[in-house]
Amino acid sequence: MADRNIQLDGLRGIAALNVAIFHTILGINETLIQRVVYGKFSDLTGPYDWFAKILLKIFSGETAVFIFFVLSGTVLFQSLMRDRAPWLATSGKFVVRRAFRIYPALIGCLLFNVAVYTIIGQPITLYSFLINASLYDFPLNGVTWTLNVEMVGVAFVLLAYFGWRLTGIVGLAAAALLIWLFFRYSEIPLAITFKYFLFYFVVGMLIPTRIGETVARYTPPPATLLFVLFAIFFKSTVQQIAIGLLVMMIFYHRAGVLGVWLSAPLAQFLGRISYSLYLYNFVIFVYFCSYAKRFNWITDHPIEDGLLVSLFTVGATLPLAYLSMKFIEIPGIALGRIVTSRNKSIAIRAA
Repeated sequence: MADRNIQLDGLRGIAALNVAIFHTILGINETLIQRVVYGKFSDLTGPYDWFAKILLKIFSGETAVFIFFVLSGTVLFQSLMRDRAPWLATSGKFVVRRAFRIYPALIGCLLFNVAVYTIIGQPITLYSFLINASLYDFPLNGVTWTLNVEMVGVAFVLLAYFGWRLTGIVGLAAAALLIWLFFRYSEIPLAITFKYFLFYFVVGMLIPTRIGETVARYTPPPATLLFVLFAIFFKSTVQQIAIGLLVMMIFYHRAGVLGVWLSAPLAQFLGRISYSLYLYNFVIFVYFCSYAKRFNWITDHPIEDGLLVSLFTVGATLPLAYLSMKFIEIPGIALGRIVTSRNKSIAIRAA
């Protein structure tokens, strides 16, 4: 397999776009959250609610976030599987590089949040900035709660990798069971949220193993469409497995037409800027939606008008995301590699 699967990049880009559209629609009319998003089909009161339910399923930001977590499990575990250095050396490099991947763009976006909130007259305290930057709480940028899950997931992925290095799939499963038992009976304040998403990381980590390879080999490519539909319209375990199977088919280049579509230039562009698109869109949609809601007629048709407003929120976010990707993300990734390579060189000279 090639070192980088561009179809996974495309999937990540489309997922980030879905989050942006989803948030904009809900920002137009927040009553949709409890009434439609979390409401049962049997509780819907009319054709418009049904229309809203289906559209919000298709553009579900929640499903997109679940895809992010499965992708993280897959890509991170695959990168560790390639590394044959001692576990401690691999772990140190992995943690440092992950931190340089996550934090530079996060800090840059939070500074942008502060600037925008200051301009619109919403004062921000240093405490709010620091607590959001530490990913302990999220008063400036609500979507950064997922980064808390991602950073806590680093420790879990490393533990699973340690188990895998010892006894293969059995060790990986044992590590997952250990973490599940720990979170069932204990809580770490910084990691409370992670326990709800453990299974997504487990599913993702199984994909680059022989289990994922075997299942993908015997699964016909047309089944990918079923996995997409199940991921969109089901919840709980069925959705988790469907997302895992979807990512698996894309990972092994067996997604057929969907894989071709995810390789297209637009999906690839969105994939490259997906992290910053996800971060920066939050403050953009909050500003645009607060302005749009001044017109009462918009809240009466939140789906159509939310889709319309999302053209502006996404359009305004794209250049910011591109600049962040080019001048913050890429240099941060490069710096992480330089730091870990230098430490490796020092260790070799010391030996």
